[in-house]
Amino acid sequence: MTMNGKERILSALDLKPVDRTPVWFMRQAGRHLPEYRKIAADTSFWDRCQDADMCSEITLQPIERYKKIDAAIIFSDILTPLPSLGYSVEYGGGIRIGDFNLEDVDDWADFSARKHAPWAADGLKALGEKSDHSIAHLGFVGSPWTIAMYLLSGGTGDKDFHNARAKVFSNPEMAQNLFSKMGAIVGDLLADQVNHGGADAVQIFDTWAGLLDVENYRRFAMPATEKAIQVFREKCDHHVPLIHYAKGSGHLHSSMRELDVQAISLDWRDDLAANRTKFGDQFAFQGNLDPSRLHGSTEVATQATKKVLESAGDAPGHIFNLGHGFAPSARIDCVEAVLRTITGE
Repeated sequence: MTMNGKERILSALDLKPVDRTPVWFMRQAGRHLPEYRKIAADTSFWDRCQDADMCSEITLQPIERYKKIDAAIIFSDILTPLPSLGYSVEYGGGIRIGDFNLEDVDDWADFSARKHAPWAADGLKALGEKSDHSIAHLGFVGSPWTIAMYLLSGGTGDKDFHNARAKVFSNPEMAQNLFSKMGAIVGDLLADQVNHGGADAVQIFDTWAGLLDVENYRRFAMPATEKAIQVFREKCDHHVPLIHYAKGSGHLHSSMRELDVQAISLDWRDDLAANRTKFGDQFAFQGNLDPSRLHGSTEVATQATKKVLESAGDAPGHIFNLGHGFAPSARIDCVEAVLRTITGE
């Protein structure tokens, strides 16, 4: 039985057997690739996101370089809905976002992904016209909680989002209103990536959920993620698998398993073997190579990859990935070593 990348990814998400472990990498399109840096030298980040041809070209760059990757995740950013809500977003030396107050939320215009932030879906549609559909096409959004952390902080200047979280805890009802409205927005974004863009599967990045304890995750972040998933399911014209990722969130996994998701992406500190043993009949699991292993020797990358595969075991439902995304200094020869180890070639 020989499968293509799309078949491997979708079979693993459906807990069905595959011919080998499917693999893709978070942040695979972008910063570590010289071909991306060549494009980035002459264009702004927003130009790269909003031009469908450029977006799809960047999305395909890792597929063209690394022939064994099984999925292309659209080149985009979790903050793309913010400009339509009235907030400037600038990149370079960190992220800077225009002034936001919790009182603003009730004045937000009704959001339409197709009208206000269509770029990821447009890029996915262009990708479908360029790709032979032998690989899975993945869409994504940020979670309401994680987007709100940046919005409340004005970007990336607030380490561990102390001030942002203080605003949430001091204004709980207004904060919940923010999270709920952001949930509806990202749910609509995800549905557009499927209905218009043709995504085969999608992922929610709740990067900063791990900053919360269980009580406050269930109070603030989790209901907003549930809202996003509800809107996504209601607006999607067919059922599409959903992957959930949250860095540093092992203490929250019992709550996250209550979400309507088909796969849980683990970071490098999570116990992949234990999760697979206890919950592998309920969820697919994705991960969880420490991304720092791509910055050293190929021998270290190879051994670490073997350990992840051993931890995952042979039962259906594992997708190889990183425990977080590529950093700009990730080494191409290490990525190639990881892929050779997975494919046995």
